[in-house]
Amino acid sequence: MRQVCIAILWVAIMFNNGAQAQEWCFEKDMIYPRGMFGQWSDKSQTASNKINQIFKFGKDTLSENPARMLYGLAYLEVMVNQLCFERHNASAAQSRKKIQAIVDDLRQSLGMPSDMSRQKMINIYWSTGRLLELAQVEKLNLDESRKENIALIREAKAALKATLREAKNDLE
Repeated sequence: MRQVCIAILWVAIMFNNGAQAQEWCFEKDMIYPRGMFGQWSDKSQTASNKINQIFKFGKDTLSENPARMLYGLAYLEVMVNQLCFERHNASAAQSRKKIQAIVDDLRQSLGMPSDMSRQKMINIYWSTGRLLELAQVEKLNLDESRKENIALIREAKAALKATLREAKNDLE
């Protein structure tokens, strides 16, 4: 009887590990672009700090410096990969799913394939950001009516995207 219980437990463990292996999305042996991380830096912590700097504290200046936004997208890809590494942490898995949904939506809106590897996406974001840094960006002085029109267009675009996403979810 004891041997049967041990055998059943072993089969259950092997089945569970197989299910986790299918969901395991960690890409190992990634080569990050030069300047993205320091030699001894913690990838998760650095990516989290850069994402906060770019999208939380620097969100007002993103339109003036689009290269920073692309760097932020590269760090988002790194963050998803690092969260994939933590397979047995429930809060990390929840965070990964939320961030992965954001990354997938961004890829879709940019016309990038959703099945492309994170390594390639990081390289594309980083190299495009480097190219944009070379460009000379001038800040335009807009009158108040144009600023209001831009804000209205952005609100309408966001509402349209949300409605389309809800309709797509309802169809599935």
